[in-house]
Amino acid sequence: MILLCSIIGNSQTIKDLFLSSDVKVSWLGIDFSHVKLIGDFSEFGEAGSKNTAQIRDQYFTGWNNLVLAEPQKYDIKGMLREGDINNDIEMVMDINAKTNLKDMESYNTPKYSKDNIKEFVHEYDLKNKEGIGVLFIAECLNKNAEEAIFHFVAINMHTGEILLQERLSGKPKGFGLRNYWAGALYSIIKDIKTKEYIKWKNEYVKN
Repeated sequence: MILLCSIIGNSQTIKDLFLSSDVKVSWLGIDFSHVKLIGDFSEFGEAGSKNTAQIRDQYFTGWNNLVLAEPQKYDIKGMLREGDINNDIEMVMDINAKTNLKDMESYNTPKYSKDNIKEFVHEYDLKNKEGIGVLFIAECLNKNAEEAIFHFVAINMHTGEILLQERLSGKPKGFGLRNYWAGALYSIIKDIKTKEYIKWKNEYVKN
């Protein structure tokens, strides 16, 4: 009986993200470890330019903390229609802190495929985690195109299986480097909350 309960508890599917379920949903944060920075990152009304080390060490942390500090604005619960979300961003924060600076700057959007995202997720340490993990994987912050691209990813944390992955773009807005790109993140969260969630539910939840 205990074994059966354990199997059932680990068999979460994409439907558990959209229907009433006992499966725990955790917010894993924003993975910037594969992001490409395109354009001039000094033109944000701040003194001095920002090098890649500063962006990694200060802003990757700042953007993740901002989501937790302002939950009404960056409404992860509302985005997923969940009454309770477990915040578990330590793993992603550790990954971000180890981001390789050498290839962070680019002239082109990498256009990560589903296989690329699968490879990134395969590197996550999901041991002792349960339920569904939800996060954004940043693809690019493109100053030239005034666009940020993030992949919304939902994971079965027992198996490491990706349950849902969608590539989304947002328009940055705001004063200062932190707020400018946080504006794009806000835009994407709002789009999921008002449009994408319904579309995904209709697609993945069949009668």
